[in-house]
Amino acid sequence: MSNLSYLSDKPLTAIKVAITVFLLVGCAAQSVDTASTAVNLPPDDSAKLQLLSEAELAFLRDPGRLKWFNLTEEKVLLQLAQRDAKGIKQYVSDMLEVLNAAKYQTGQGTASTLINGVDEPLTNAADSASIPLNTGAGGFNKRKIVRPAFLDKYKRSPGPISLQRYVHEQDGIPTFANAPVAIRPEDLIAGQVEVAFVGVPLALGSGWRDSQHAPTVLRGMYGLNGYDIAGGVDPSLTLNIADYGNVVTDYLSLELSVQHIREQVSSMIEAGSVPFIVGGDHSIMYPTVAAITDNYGTDNVTVVQLDAHYNGTLGLEHYYSDEQSVSRLLGDNILEGSNLVQVGLRGPSQDKEALEWLLAQGVSYHTMAEVEENGWANTLETTIKQAKKLDKTYISFDMSVLDPAFAPGAGRPIPGGLSIIQARTMVRRLCAETEIVGFEMLDVAPYLDTSYKTALNANYIMHACLTGIAMRKAGKTQANHLDSLALSK
Repeated sequence: MSNLSYLSDKPLTAIKVAITVFLLVGCAAQSVDTASTAVNLPPDDSAKLQLLSEAELAFLRDPGRLKWFNLTEEKVLLQLAQRDAKGIKQYVSDMLEVLNAAKYQTGQGTASTLINGVDEPLTNAADSASIPLNTGAGGFNKRKIVRPAFLDKYKRSPGPISLQRYVHEQDGIPTFANAPVAIRPEDLIAGQVEVAFVGVPLALGSGWRDSQHAPTVLRGMYGLNGYDIAGGVDPSLTLNIADYGNVVTDYLSLELSVQHIREQVSSMIEAGSVPFIVGGDHSIMYPTVAAITDNYGTDNVTVVQLDAHYNGTLGLEHYYSDEQSVSRLLGDNILEGSNLVQVGLRGPSQDKEALEWLLAQGVSYHTMAEVEENGWANTLETTIKQAKKLDKTYISFDMSVLDPAFAPGAGRPIPGGLSIIQARTMVRRLCAETEIVGFEMLDVAPYLDTSYKTALNANYIMHACLTGIAMRKAGKTQANHLDSLALSK
């Protein structure tokens, strides 16, 4: 059997394909090192290869570049056998397009493409204020390349995928809220996913380097699904929920992660889902809030930040960090100070000048001293009233807002914080009484907590928001609604 007859347009059964590949591989068996030997393609004049350019043929013969797609000679020949000439042309051009996209793109780092004054990839000068990067690397952008559908081994209709083998599975592959998995925006759209969880394992924005493990640990911790007594709903039954996997981050560069996070969160919003972002440290607040205002506008969203720290530091040597997430959002006109409400501030990370700066920016803040002076009920009602002044609400929840007794594994813990009951009540009510367009859980550093407390409470906080959204969907939006069964007669 010749290579030409192998690639004839006559349909091939799986058995014929297997036999053909076996024969071709056998003919090439003289080569010992297949990794360094050119792929033994059929003749260039084959009817199926006639549409390919010399560059495309060279690509197919290059085992090094095929390895980038986890392709071997056998796999390539199988793919060619299953396609006609036009299909092969599209298949090869798609792969070349992906390879090209993975390289440094001309224009990155030029004056015309500056993002918030940060020049990437900047220069290689040792004393430069910029970060030196190797723009000649063939995989400069490869971490951000979303796996194209044409590489899927098995074709499927768009929609979330259940990873459960059993009808009532308790210990299967962990996902947020035991939800099915979605990997592309098309899955979110087809599944009409209302809430999509996504992990952002970034820990470069602070000195505590463990929050990158939070998405993995929180997926394996219970507390994210089930019935809520106060709300009288089970959000897992009421809402369409999916686990959208993780957004890839550059473990060596926060600067190279920010824009990609922003784009990925935007794609979730555009697909019609409410993003639930699980970080990661608080530097993530910059691209996530940016994605929210990109889609809803700066004048339509109130950001409620529950945090021990105001994160408005100015003048640090790095442009992005957890301590500067708020100051960058305000300074880059992504968020108006008057549309930000902060709850739980305490500790030395903010001083007199910091509080004066917040007032000058028009930020509404509630310190733990205020809670002690005026009572929690007053702070709760005031915060909800402030959140309602605009149409939509985004919640940025940093685990440091809780007292370390409830969250010893917070990235930057400060004594004297909220109790888990106070925080859950505020989150549930905000999510029931206002329209939530996103939620983020930040600064969970699980390996700093030898118990399961921090991860468990983080999941219960997110469950409180899910409960609120489910209550709102069910029409339970009145102030401080409690289900009748939650109170004894």
